Amino acid sequence: MKKIKTLGRKSGKSLGLMAKTGFHCPANGFWRPEDRSVEPVFVFEGSIMPAGGRGSTVWYLEDPSFGPPEYPLPAQ
Repeated sequence: MKKIKTLGRKSGKSLGLMAKTGFHCPANGFWRPEDRSVEPVFVFEGSIMPAGGRGSTVWYLEDPSFGPPEYPLPAQ
């Protein structure tokens, strides 16, 4: 299984990650299909990208999710 690395990653709309159906997912997060035929779905890094509502499609990273922090956050 592929090891997930979260250090040094940037999040946000400028990330611009994409993946095609049948290829390995490059990053954890919510992915939306190019044609927006289905709602965004969460895909784990290293998993195979699913088919969209109309079959094979290109997926775009909508919202990256990196999981819980490795250390406790300070109280505010």
